[in-house]
Order: sequence, then structure tokens, then C-alpha cells
Amino acid sequence: MGFAHPDILLDQITSSQLSEWEAYDKIDPVGDWKEDFRMAYMCSLITNIARAVHGKKGAKMSSPSEFLPEWLSKEVKGDVDLPKQQSLVEMKTILRGIASAYPNKKKGEN
Repeated sequence: MGFAHPDILLDQITSSQLSEWEAYDKIDPVGDWKEDFRMAYMCSLITNIARAVHGKKGAKMSSPSEFLPEWLSKEVKGDVDLPKQQSLVEMKTILRGIASAYPNKKKGEN
């Protein structure tokens, strides 16, 4: 907006101007959550393309909501728990699943 800090606006902006900005934000929101949604949409699109090309027929398609972080709900609830740490067994299981998707190659083969 061309100001070094929003506090400068407190003496200059009128109530009606602030109301206009609030109304505009409801129509075309700005901020981090919109960027999060854009990225979630792209992640969902890429995942769905990969599933369509490489996945099983009838695989469930993802939606952007599956990729959205839950920043707001944790802040509102005061729930600041860290994500659950994966165990070594869980990590090995995931990696074996990824490795099993690729054909076996012997050393020296391209």
C-alpha cells in the first residue's frame, strides 16, 4: 500500500475507507491463506494427474482441502502440538512401498 507501517494509516484513514477495504477483502481476499489454497490446488492437481497416469483404475482423486495446512484451527484452539513423529518401522514401510513400485534392477544395469 506504500506505507512503511500500518500504524501510519490510523491517523489518515476514515471509517468508511476501512469498511471499503474490509468489504473488498471479503470479495477478493488477500493474504497467506489464499497462497496456501493456490499451493494446495496445485498439489491436488499434480497428485490427481499422477494417479490417473500411474495409479490403479478407479483410484480416489484428491481435493485441495487435503493439502491445506490447519494453521488457523490450531491457533484458535491454542492447540500447538507438533505433528506425530513417524517411527522407524513406519518410515521403512513407506520406503519399501515406494521401492516396490519400481522394477528391480541389478547393479550395473541402466
